Amino acid sequence: MKTKMIFLAFCMTIMFCMSACAGTTKNTSSDLGAVTEISASENNETESPEENVMSEGTAMYHTEEIWCENGNKKIYGMAYIPEGDGTYPLVIFSHELGNNHEAGIRYAERLAENGIAAYTFDYGGGSVAGTDNKSSGSNSEMSVMTEADDLELVLNVAKEWDFVDPEKVFLLGGSQGGLVTIVAGARNQEKIAGMMLMYPALSIKEDHGITQYSSVEDVPDDVPLFGGWMHVGKNYVTDIWETDFYELLENYEDKILLLHGDKDGTVPVSYSERAAGIIKDCEFHVIKDGGHEFYGQPFEDAMTYILQYIKDQLAAENESAEDETIGDSSMTMKIGDTKVNVDWEDNQAVEALRNMAEDGDVTIQMSMYGGFEQVGSIGQSLPRDDKQTTTGSGDVVLYSGNQMVVFYGSNSWSYTRLGHISDKNTEDMTDLLSNGDVTITISIE
Repeated sequence: MKTKMIFLAFCMTIMFCMSACAGTTKNTSSDLGAVTEISASENNETESPEENVMSEGTAMYHTEEIWCENGNKKIYGMAYIPEGDGTYPLVIFSHELGNNHEAGIRYAERLAENGIAAYTFDYGGGSVAGTDNKSSGSNSEMSVMTEADDLELVLNVAKEWDFVDPEKVFLLGGSQGGLVTIVAGARNQEKIAGMMLMYPALSIKEDHGITQYSSVEDVPDDVPLFGGWMHVGKNYVTDIWETDFYELLENYEDKILLLHGDKDGTVPVSYSERAAGIIKDCEFHVIKDGGHEFYGQPFEDAMTYILQYIKDQLAAENESAEDETIGDSSMTMKIGDTKVNVDWEDNQAVEALRNMAEDGDVTIQMSMYGGFEQVGSIGQSLPRDDKQTTTGSGDVVLYSGNQMVVFYGSNSWSYTRLGHISDKNTEDMTDLLSNGDVTITISIE
C-alpha cells in the first residue's frame, strides 16, 4: 500500500508539470505501418512494436473548449480537432483516478496530428486535492458508476458535434478511467466503433478494501483511498458492490485493445492477463518498461498500438459497409439480353422497385421516344420526388410515378432519379436503345 502511494504521488508530480497545447500545431506522428500483429502473453514476455519510427507528419489541428451539459451536470473538456472540412473519427479519453483532463493531452495531440479528433475532459469528482477540475461534482459523490454516466453524457453529446463522424467514435481510458470505459462501452456497444483500455483498475475491490466489508451497511460514509490520499463517499463502494467487470468484458462483442505495463506497481499486469483470456476478441500487449501511466518509449509504443487499432477498426467498418452496400445493390438490370451495371439511388422509389423485384422479376416493355430515350410502364406507382433534371446518356429515371425512362441522349424534365448505368458509354447506350423497342428486366441476385 505504501509503495502504491509513493508511486501515485510521483505520477501526480509529473502530471502537474505538463502543460496543454493551445492553438494550431504540426504533427510528428508514429508510422502506422510499423506495428506488429496481435500478441498473446501466455509466456508473460514484454513486447514492443517491431519498429517505432517517428516521421514528420502534415496534419494540423486546433483546440477548443467544449462543455457537455445535461441539467445541473456540466462536464468541462478540451477538443483537439484536425484542420479541414468534413468529419473525423473521435477518441474520448477517460483519465485516471486523481487526474483531470490534462492526463489525456499527450494522447489527444498525437491523435489529432494523425487526423483523428480527440476529447479529454474532467470527470465530476475523482481528482486529487490541488488538481484543477472544472466539471460539476465532488469526490464524495463520485464513483465508477457516476463517471460512467458522465462518459455516456459526453458520448451522446459528442456524436452531435459537426466535426465528428458519429459512426466512428472510440473510447480510451486508463486505470479507473479504464474501468469507466468498460462500463460505458458495455452499455453502448452499438454507439461506439471500438474500446481501448490501458492498465484498467480491475484490482479496485482489493485495492480499496472493499472485500473487508461484510455488507453494504458496513461501509462508512467516508472511505479513505490509498491510506487517505483521497477521500470518497460510501457510494464509491456500494455502486460497484455487485459489479463484475470481467463479466462486462466477456459480454462485449467487438474487438478490444488492452495495454498494460510490465512495471506497473499499482495494478498488477496479472489482472489484464486474466481479462485478455476472457475477452472474445482481444488485442493484448504488455508494454516493455511501462508503469502505471505511460511516458517516454512506453508512451510511443502505446500510441503505435492505439493508432494501428483505430486504423484496423475503421478498415473493418468500411469493409462491412461495402459488404452491406453490395448486398443492398444486388438489384440487377438487363436491357434485352445485355446485363448493365446500375448505380442505384438511395431513395424511396428505388426501395419500392427493389421490393417489387424481391417478389419476382420486374419486366418492363419499353418503347423508343424522341430519339433520345426509351420509356415503359412499371405496372404500379412508386414514391415520387420529382425535380427538374437535365439527363444524360445512361440515366435511369421515374416519370409520372409509374414509368421508367432510360436515356441514350439528353432531355430536361421533372423526374425522380433511379440510377445511372455506369459501365456503358454514350455509343454503347445508343447501340442498345436506338435500334427498336427493348425489354428491361429488373432482378434480385
